[in-house]
Amino acid sequence: MKTTLPYAFVGVLKKNTICVLALVVLLFLSQTLSAQPTVTTGKSYINLTRPNGGTFFPGDTIEVRATIAVSGGDNSSSANRVNSIRYNDTLNLAKLAYIPNSLNILNNEGRAQRATPYTEASDNDSAHYDPVTGRLRFNIGNGAGKADLPTQGISITNAGSMWGALFPTFYKGTCIRMYVYRVKILTAAAVVNIDTTIRLSAGNFRYRIGNSVTDVVSNFSPYLIKISPDFGLCSNAIGANALISESGGTFGSGHNRNRTTTSALVPLPYTRKMFSSNTPNDNFYGIANNTSGTWGFNNDISQNNPIRVFNVWEITGDHTGAASLTSGNPPTDTTIAGSIGGYALIINASYETNYAFSQTITSLCENTYYEFSAWFKNICRRCSCDSSGTGANQAGYKPGTINPVFGTPDSSGVRPNLTFKIDSFDYYTTGNMPFSKEWVKKGFIYRTHPGQTSFTITIRNNAPGGGGNDWAIDDIGVATCLPNMKYSPSLTPNVCNNNALTIYDTVRSFFNNYVYYQWQRSTDGGTTWVNIGAPAGPVVPTLVGGNWQYVAAYTVPPTMTYPGNAGDKYRVIVATSTTNLSDVNCRSTDATNTVTLSVTICGPILNVNMASYSGMVADRKANLKWTTTAEEEQYYFDIEKSLDGSSFTVIGTVNGYNNSGQINQYNFIDPTELSSKAFYRVRMRTIDNRNTYSRILELSADTEPFSFSSVINPFANTLYFDISSVKTGMVKVELIDHFGMPIRKKVMDIREGVNQFSFDNTSILPPGMYILRAQMDGVVITKKVMKQVQ
Repeated sequence: MKTTLPYAFVGVLKKNTICVLALVVLLFLSQTLSAQPTVTTGKSYINLTRPNGGTFFPGDTIEVRATIAVSGGDNSSSANRVNSIRYNDTLNLAKLAYIPNSLNILNNEGRAQRATPYTEASDNDSAHYDPVTGRLRFNIGNGAGKADLPTQGISITNAGSMWGALFPTFYKGTCIRMYVYRVKILTAAAVVNIDTTIRLSAGNFRYRIGNSVTDVVSNFSPYLIKISPDFGLCSNAIGANALISESGGTFGSGHNRNRTTTSALVPLPYTRKMFSSNTPNDNFYGIANNTSGTWGFNNDISQNNPIRVFNVWEITGDHTGAASLTSGNPPTDTTIAGSIGGYALIINASYETNYAFSQTITSLCENTYYEFSAWFKNICRRCSCDSSGTGANQAGYKPGTINPVFGTPDSSGVRPNLTFKIDSFDYYTTGNMPFSKEWVKKGFIYRTHPGQTSFTITIRNNAPGGGGNDWAIDDIGVATCLPNMKYSPSLTPNVCNNNALTIYDTVRSFFNNYVYYQWQRSTDGGTTWVNIGAPAGPVVPTLVGGNWQYVAAYTVPPTMTYPGNAGDKYRVIVATSTTNLSDVNCRSTDATNTVTLSVTICGPILNVNMASYSGMVADRKANLKWTTTAEEEQYYFDIEKSLDGSSFTVIGTVNGYNNSGQINQYNFIDPTELSSKAFYRVRMRTIDNRNTYSRILELSADTEPFSFSSVINPFANTLYFDISSVKTGMVKVELIDHFGMPIRKKVMDIREGVNQFSFDNTSILPPGMYILRAQMDGVVITKKVMKQVQ
């Protein structure tokens, strides 16, 4: 069975703290004890404040884990053990604060091996922390004595010895110890802020093999942690995967259980092995559509079964295209001729903090948010080994912490814990991933810098060792977080020939950086697009309902609303910079919807004016009323109805009175009861089919006593709005600027039902947000409206 160091730390986690550097050990378990011991060391860290994964924030606490593993040897003589073992480190006090009572020793699964932590003082125990210099020292092993930095420094004084069977032991052949401490990232903005780099020093183990008088020194590298916002994953639309290699991060598919080719994205020292009863073993990987050891495909078979790799691994398939994102695909039955299954990458991680995935991605867009994510599965259910060296499938095994998924004592062993790194900096850790039989998605959002068009992304094993720490990865993706876009007044607006028409696009995004836009027109059905006018931006979005929003408006000129323009399409492209706006790969648009122009031949301007137009609902039926003036010829009024505000159908016609010089009143009752919303408009036409349209009136079966039923928002030259009332009376309406001053006001008659009003000549108002306020019988209603840049 493989060996791994777990990351279980349940019971010692502190809220809002980050576990700093854990020094991790690389170790290969010998089948028999050797007289000459071997040593593996490593260093890692976990973020205790983000146990379920996340980026790094001021105030987080990090646990540093320095791991040493000694295999073989015995205590019969100094020649057969590792001697003079000590660990030295120095804290970065400029950006980190030491957390008292955090010096401790853990086994490879994170179980504390002392009843109480070491004290910081230079007293009788074998650890010492100097708060002035930030230096610390552990004297390690059997016979280790008092630690005292000023006098001992890096010398061998009071350092102890280790051999494979020393407690805590891994299957009685390897002693694995993690020496840990915790630090907290400072919170002062002048010291630590977004984009600040936190450097975790290297530290080192020093020891001597047998009777050697020469120190062996571990060679760790410092970690560079970047403070960055935690946006989660893309909450709006998401772009195409920029990861082209490995079939777009899916690792492809095939009939063979083992994929026949290696992966260029898995760096050394990991090398590929085919699946068998005991492979891939430590520091190896496989690419398979079935993770059994002997062609099995039933994952319900008992644990400790030779069909499973190491008798304990999950038998699973890949994740790509699964009907259930969490369950994934079943293992492929490759004994069936012609069966095809998707491949996943399976990592058997060991003690080292090695990279399991790395790729440089080019052709990215500057100043753009990207989601980097992947799906993971812990495939080790009974891989644990307790501190006495007893395995989970052996008699007398003592389970560790409670599994948070099943609520039972956990025997899965080391829980995978991974770090996502961009270029030289650690941005995100997954937290410990317990065994759950399911796939989980982990990832974060990264914003490219101005001018940045590439980066190298890596996934690093951050958990120390064997006895677990075996996991599958699939569906790796690097994709742009895109805005959502919505056109209005509809996707098929109607305009009279040779009349202007204003169309709008509301751009909404979780991020406030898509602030440049360009309107485009297509006259060939969307095959080719041509820019209209100059690009706009940067605009200033407004936070609306948790998303940043602005409205882009364009007025189609009368010269482009002739009958021949029917079917012309309009769209908006958006980007985060003017450079990106001109790059087809770095700009965004609504890939599904565009505005398609509908042109109605209205003929010459009619010699009639619609003085008012209103509606109400009585007995669940729409009752429309309108008045006209100057009917100098015979007119007809076609009442049109729509359930979506876009597609209208004539439901009735009313003949005009043809009496010039009088105010004429009309009404029409829709014979069909309303069950929800409906939209109505009146087409005024002559005998020779010259015509014009009223505004659209929205009526609902459930009308509020006094409310805005419709507001054309944003507005430009005219602010149109409809007010619904259950009674007749007087209404006072005001348009208020951001200083709270009324800049437009009216007192108007209002009828029972929906009434249409407007503030004209608003083109002279400066762009920005305003408040539309209406008052009737002591009841006040308000609505935010935006004056659009023209």
